[in-house]
Amino acid sequence: MVANIIFKSFFMVIQYLQYLLTGLLISLSGSLPLGNLNVAAMQIAAKHSLNKAVWFAVGVTAIEMMYLRLTLGLLNLLAGYERLFYLFRALTIVLLLVLAVGSFIAARSKAGKHVILDSTGNKLVLGATMSILNPMQVPFWLGWAVYLLSRSLLVATSGVYNIFTAGAGMGTFAALLLFILAGRKFSVFMITHRASVNIAMGCLFGILALFQIVHFL
Repeated sequence: MVANIIFKSFFMVIQYLQYLLTGLLISLSGSLPLGNLNVAAMQIAAKHSLNKAVWFAVGVTAIEMMYLRLTLGLLNLLAGYERLFYLFRALTIVLLLVLAVGSFIAARSKAGKHVILDSTGNKLVLGATMSILNPMQVPFWLGWAVYLLSRSLLVATSGVYNIFTAGAGMGTFAALLLFILAGRKFSVFMITHRASVNIAMGCLFGILALFQIVHFL
C-alpha cells in the first residue's frame, strides 16, 4: 500500500514536471527570435542598468503569464472569435511603429534618448504596459494549447494550467534575461555608436511592423 502511494506520488511529480518543462520550452523558443520586447530589454540593459532591465522583464513576464492563463481558462470562447485576433495584430502593429519612430527620432537627437525606452518611469510598469499592448501572445498560446490538448500533452485542469503557466513564465523570463545579458555585454559599443544602433533598432522595429501588416492583410 505504501509503495503504491509512493509510486503514484512520484508519477504525479514527473507529470507536473513535464507540464512545467513543456511550458518553459515553448515560451523560450517563442521568445528567443528578435521581437519588440526582447530588443527593448536589451536596449534598457545597455543604456540604463541591469536592475532596471530585470524589472522590465518581470513586468513583461507577469502580463504574458496573465494572458496565457486567461487564454487557457477561456479556450473554447476565444477559439470562436477570430476577429479578436485582428484587433490583437493591429495593436501590435501600432506599438511596433511607435517604437520604430521613437528609435529614428532618438538617432537624430543629440541626447539619443528614446521617447519610450528611455523614459524616467518605472521599468516594471513600462514592461507590463508594452506587454499589454502586444497581445499576440493570445493567438500564439491558443494555438499551442489546442495542439497540446489534442495530443493529450496537456490536461484541462486548473492545477495543470497553473503549472504550465508557471513554466511559460520561466521560459519568457529566461529568454529576456539572455537579451539583457547581451545588452550589458555590448553596452559600451551600443552607447558609443548610439545613433547607428538607434537607426538599426528603428529598421528592425519597422521590418517587424511590416511583417505583421502583411499577415494582417
